[in-house]
Amino acid sequence: MGLDQSNLNGGFCDSDPETSANGEGASTTASELEHEPATTVRETRGGEEDAAVGNGRGNDDFLCVTNNLDFDWAAYRSKFGDTPYDVAVTQMFVRYAQLVDSLTGTYHCRLPMSVSEAEEVATLARSFVLDLLTPILGRFFSTKVHKVLAHVLAAIKLHGAIKNGDTVCNESLHGHDKRRYGRTNGDEDTFRGQLLRVGQGSLEIRARNEREAADFDDWFENDSDANADESQEAPPLPAAAPSVVSAGRRTGRRAAAVTLAELSLQPGLRAVGTALGLSLDTTILRVPSSYTFSPRFPCCTGGHPLQHLRATPSYRGLPWFDCLAYALPGDPRGLLRYGEARAIVRKAGDHNIDVVVVAEMNVCESMPGCPLVGGGCKRLCWSMEVGDEWPNLRAIPLTSVLRLEHVVPDQDQISRDYGVTATPKTVPDTPAHRRAQRFFVNAFYPWP
Repeated sequence: MGLDQSNLNGGFCDSDPETSANGEGASTTASELEHEPATTVRETRGGEEDAAVGNGRGNDDFLCVTNNLDFDWAAYRSKFGDTPYDVAVTQMFVRYAQLVDSLTGTYHCRLPMSVSEAEEVATLARSFVLDLLTPILGRFFSTKVHKVLAHVLAAIKLHGAIKNGDTVCNESLHGHDKRRYGRTNGDEDTFRGQLLRVGQGSLEIRARNEREAADFDDWFENDSDANADESQEAPPLPAAAPSVVSAGRRTGRRAAAVTLAELSLQPGLRAVGTALGLSLDTTILRVPSSYTFSPRFPCCTGGHPLQHLRATPSYRGLPWFDCLAYALPGDPRGLLRYGEARAIVRKAGDHNIDVVVVAEMNVCESMPGCPLVGGGCKRLCWSMEVGDEWPNLRAIPLTSVLRLEHVVPDQDQISRDYGVTATPKTVPDTPAHRRAQRFFVNAFYPWP
């Protein structure tokens, strides 16, 4: 889109205004190119002017990207001034996430939308298109964007809540149909009937399995009632029991039995004995891979679907360590702590301890004007002292777990430190990198 070098430097990296546009001491700087008076609204077309001044970007790749594309820099600067382009793009996505949240969000605990609230949503949608989308991406024609701009309020008045058009249940069935299609002959005239026949049978089998699992859970819960007659001999448990019920919560029945010394050999768990307050390396621990609980959100008191907290080095061949929010006994109301679950320990020897070992995270500094922080995302870092190789560990009661949190790496920080082609999987896993690593709590799409 004919972007100037100053707008390609990155939103949080300072650029040197004295640097020449071609990097070789040319007299025309990038700043001068930005502010040259234009006789028309469009200052650049397809990167032709940029290539003409020899800015070092007139190569084949740049010309392919910018060919036949116009960008209205006057419209952009009228809205964003000197804000770097990538920061403005981030602001656009933040506003879009806020718009989607206002339309859907955690609708299971919201009151029905009123007309005044619908009007506020329509105003937000119009501002998103006119103040962000068009100045950043330029003018383009899209029926979907037109609907967001002009027809949101009418759609809400006509159809009610946006969840009435939710197709997630139907879309989720496509995965089953794809597997069933592999069992058909692929004939255009007959495969539909084959899909229907196989699909109906699969639904009946799944429903029967669910009924059997529910009957077993009811039997086990009644059998483990604290008021049951202990003198009666309990019937033997089935060999393939999927779960147990403990204090209203479930944990995997096949909890691995490992010694404290074996658990401490896992990456980042060298100090697990100190966190648990255990000194005997031969202590046998019961370590399940997951823990199912009822989450707690500030928006309402209940009615949320169950969540599964996973902490295992191998879940279907890959590690799975969930991030979570928790509050310790005695913490002020509203205080949230964050961390990554590294191990769930239900028993130590013959004693029930019911804790999760957490790698602690701290809320840290953020870049001035960061759109994500402005949108409500918290920036996190590992809780590490100088010289530490791994984050600090803390064993917290399972009852202190509030909910899962969607925590994502700060990609901008990774790009600045390791280049634009770097990803979280390609950066070196070293103590220095862990101390410099930054994350964001996704405030736009919390776990349901």
